[in-house]
Amino acid sequence: MRSTSTGNLPVSIGLKDGGCPYGTVPIMRIDEDSLARAKMNTKMYLMSNIIDDDQEPGHHYAILQTKPDLTRKIEGIQASFSAFNAQGVDGSQHSSFRMMLSNGLDSIKTGLTVNPLLFQDNKTRLFTHVVIPLGWPVDLISVVGGKQYAIKLQVLKEYIGRGPNTTDFVWTLRFELKNDILGLWPTKVFSKLSEFGNYADWGGEVYSPLDQPSPAMGTGIRPLRHQWSTSYSAHSHFVALAYHEADLQSKFESPNETEVYESDPKLYSILDIGHRDKLIFGDYLIIYDGPGGIQSI
Repeated sequence: MRSTSTGNLPVSIGLKDGGCPYGTVPIMRIDEDSLARAKMNTKMYLMSNIIDDDQEPGHHYAILQTKPDLTRKIEGIQASFSAFNAQGVDGSQHSSFRMMLSNGLDSIKTGLTVNPLLFQDNKTRLFTHVVIPLGWPVDLISVVGGKQYAIKLQVLKEYIGRGPNTTDFVWTLRFELKNDILGLWPTKVFSKLSEFGNYADWGGEVYSPLDQPSPAMGTGIRPLRHQWSTSYSAHSHFVALAYHEADLQSKFESPNETEVYESDPKLYSILDIGHRDKLIFGDYLIIYDGPGGIQSI
């Protein structure tokens, strides 16, 4: 986590009364309405797994993505997301800062989102796309032009022991500050993603019904190549991938062979800043934002 003002976490992970009994985990309490909203959100997510303007009406992107390479072997993805709260997101719209690792139709997507349909509020929340979402609200929100907060997340292929001679590979979702595991997916539940990912992206994604103006991607301030600031636009630091290395432990490093993609460059932009002088080694920066306002009907 990066904070210019306090050591407090921008998100509270866990339960107020001290947690669950040993050997159990907390889950979000849901009712039938919540489950229906989650299923509807999952359908919209499945539409956005493969980025194709013709097949995804209402979805808009500003992302950094790896170039096509079916031989690429990725075992992890990470980014530190700015904790801004997108304004003016209503109804079934959502505005997200995300990263995604995929192979074919298999994918894991996580980040921060404002999604009033799913969560029944306009708070910035941690999300990952499973049927029952994480939903932890972000307590400390970045101020445009003021104090800044961020949350660093990692998805990493690891193995867990189930006995003296038994191990299972899993994809874990980790919260960076204390290296806590927020969730995991056994690799065997996937098809092509059971071994490696071969595609990754980071950036902003918004969705809106075609008859409604699309929402802001972050602060609503579109970054320009010669005029940008991390205090005024959504961004991600420490953008990185962990590539497979035979007989060696994977480690995160800056991505290579990447390109930017903007579905609507006049309203949503992404800048691939890369490494800047005097920054910590490995601090790869992208900036993405925009005011929205696209209406197709």
